[in-house]
Amino acid sequence: MEMCSRLLSDEEKAVTSLIIPLAPFYFIRHGETDWNRRNIIMGRMDIPLNELGLQQAHEASQLLENENFDIIVSSPRIRAQQTAEIIAKRTHKPVVFKDGLTEIVWGEAEGTPFDSTKSLFDDAHRPKGAETFAAFQKRVLEAISSVLVMGDLPLIVSHGGVFKALTHYMGYKDLSSSNCIPFFFSPPDTPTYPWSVCPLGEEEM
Repeated sequence: MEMCSRLLSDEEKAVTSLIIPLAPFYFIRHGETDWNRRNIIMGRMDIPLNELGLQQAHEASQLLENENFDIIVSSPRIRAQQTAEIIAKRTHKPVVFKDGLTEIVWGEAEGTPFDSTKSLFDDAHRPKGAETFAAFQKRVLEAISSVLVMGDLPLIVSHGGVFKALTHYMGYKDLSSSNCIPFFFSPPDTPTYPWSVCPLGEEEM
């Protein structure tokens, strides 16, 4: 997994008029589900954590126990909800849910195997009923912005597609997040400089 990378060229940046607040936050993707293991597209589907996913959430809660975030803001999908509640139990932080943090809607592709024809960024070959990347990214950025303006330092519990949409906006090229790896997002001094995106315990490069 590519870690702590800086921005790529200007030509590769996502084009958007929305600028999220320059405030730090934590982010973690939910733990593993059986559909993750089988490489099946979930989207809106409510698939719970499997045994490994529950273990991953408990391990992540130990890693996050001494971090100084104030609140957990989670996607309401059960896989994210279970992850958030396990972390909340250990860290004693409140949990709120935000619909804008749900995974991209994949339409009729949900429940089918993921393959190279189903790129998050490719609106030209979207499955029927799927959310466009532009609409999805706009939804994600608006949700993240609404969290950051609250003034608390949040831990966002969400999905792999949300992580990609967010980091794509920041200029990263298809950066991925494994299940239940906590990241810290550190803002630049001005919007024209890069964000730092690092897994906990890693040094910025």
